Amino acid sequence: MHKLLAAWRAHGMRGLKGALLASLSEGPPATGWQQHRENFAAAARPSIESAIAAMQKPARIGILVPTYNTPEPMLHDMLRSVQAQWYPHWELCIADDASTAPHVRRILQDYARKDSRIKLHLGETNRGVSHATNLALAMSTTPFVVLLDHDDLLEPQALFRVAESVHEDDPDMTYSDEVLVSPDGATVLQYVLRPTFSPEYLREHPYIVHLVGFRTQLLRELGGLDESLSISQDYDLILRASERARTIVHIPEILYQWRTHTASAGHSKAAEVMNISAGVLQRHLDRTGQAGTIEPGMSFNFFSPRYPLQPNHRVAIIIPTKNHGELVRQCLESLHATISQSVAYDIVLIDHESDDPASVAYFATLAPQAAVLRYAGPFNFSAINNWAVRQLQNSYTHYLFCNNDIEAIEPGWLERMLALAQQSGVGMVGAQLLYPDRTTIQHAGVCVGAFGIAEHYGKFLRLPPDRVDIAHQGRLITTHEVAAVTAACLLMRREAFDAIGGYDETLAVGFGDVDLCLRTLESGWRILYCPQATLLHHESLTRGKAEGYDPHPEDSAKFLSRWQAWLDVGDPYFHPAYEIRHTCWLPRNPLPASAAIQRRVHTPSPTIR
Repeated sequence: MHKLLAAWRAHGMRGLKGALLASLSEGPPATGWQQHRENFAAAARPSIESAIAAMQKPARIGILVPTYNTPEPMLHDMLRSVQAQWYPHWELCIADDASTAPHVRRILQDYARKDSRIKLHLGETNRGVSHATNLALAMSTTPFVVLLDHDDLLEPQALFRVAESVHEDDPDMTYSDEVLVSPDGATVLQYVLRPTFSPEYLREHPYIVHLVGFRTQLLRELGGLDESLSISQDYDLILRASERARTIVHIPEILYQWRTHTASAGHSKAAEVMNISAGVLQRHLDRTGQAGTIEPGMSFNFFSPRYPLQPNHRVAIIIPTKNHGELVRQCLESLHATISQSVAYDIVLIDHESDDPASVAYFATLAPQAAVLRYAGPFNFSAINNWAVRQLQNSYTHYLFCNNDIEAIEPGWLERMLALAQQSGVGMVGAQLLYPDRTTIQHAGVCVGAFGIAEHYGKFLRLPPDRVDIAHQGRLITTHEVAAVTAACLLMRREAFDAIGGYDETLAVGFGDVDLCLRTLESGWRILYCPQATLLHHESLTRGKAEGYDPHPEDSAKFLSRWQAWLDVGDPYFHPAYEIRHTCWLPRNPLPASAAIQRRVHTPSPTIR
């Protein structure tokens, strides 16, 4: 209750609404999980079975399972979850890694004897989970395989969804959503609803876990799992596969029950997991030709790749303003105080007909710390920024579009943004923006489609003092691909800006930045959110922001007209089960027919850039 009261006092009704939405869980109530599954089965099974019957050439799907001393009830549960699949065209390849528990061999042989789709290898020497998985892979005769842990469960529609993707998408790699449950399955610990494939997110956090599948030929070309690894071997495999995959598909549905327990590596070997995973990531950077080093992230199993600045860069920081001299003074002083000497930059203040004597006098004193260009004409945010870029005459490699109510508070922020913006294929980078209380998020990327059009993600969520907050699978604290970022602090590569023709000047005030981002995205550039660049945004101090109505309806109408088809599909970096009215999880059953469209990622080359 005190958090809701604080949100009300700080931000009014908008803050209270945001705090209430943020308090919702990322999934149906834990107590209703089994009922949710039963309702889904009753509604979906007839149509899925009809679809299976209509398949002319159903793809056979292999399931690779390494076993070792699996508890008897869990082993039965795993095997039964495979046999209970609505999709019958499967092959289960089990490699037992010399279990010492006598029940394991007995149970496996019994199931294999009764079901010809089960293939079994019983090892005589314990050689580790990676070796056992590779033995299972060697047994497979199917064109596509999925990985299943010996104590976990598949949802009954899992293999159909994989086969459906194999038929429609011809993928090299697939992954789904999952639910984490207690060992007995009675308690839901977490719902994991993933975005579409995000290479930068994968470098900062192993967000792809279960259910993951691969084209069998690709897996064999990669040599299977690295048998020198007994920890993070699956993360290593996913990274190596992503480097070679041409098509990666996210299946936006919970297909897997991960039965987690305190004996797992994530619980008992945290330091070792971090060290080995960091090495796995470093080798990934080396293989893909990316200079950089791996640093620990803000929490367990999170990492922070540091990329060095490339030489021969220069950033133009473009700040439009009308009056507000003291606000501009705060902005400029904070920029100069926090931008490191390794960044070559110039500040360009665009004075839009200032008439406040104090502001005019202050602007006249700014040289040489900032150049002041005077713009005349009606207020048009897009036109002002385009005009400013034209005055610079291609003298810069990057443009930082910055509001006059931005305050930089930590050193090194622009260095982090620029290092990301210099990576191959990156066209834009946006910052994490906080309200002046320094704990409430104002911007952590943009969710395109929220509230029917677009809204900042994470708005009004409060971070603890150490900023270690792993809600929403760590999206607040990890660099990752997004569909859009705010132009309140947006770093853009000059080539990307020129390629799309800059801002659309028919969008004078509203959504010009989101439109700029979507055109950048459609042109093949990546857009990143960088939480390591944290600044304050004194939002609405300059122009104000009305509540309860649209302050720029003409811009909104133009934006919706242009991007309605895109909005109908949905933001690819948010799960389609997120209710479109806000950014908290609300179950939608069934999902919209368009839900799978944006989940298909075609990589531009054999190595993801």
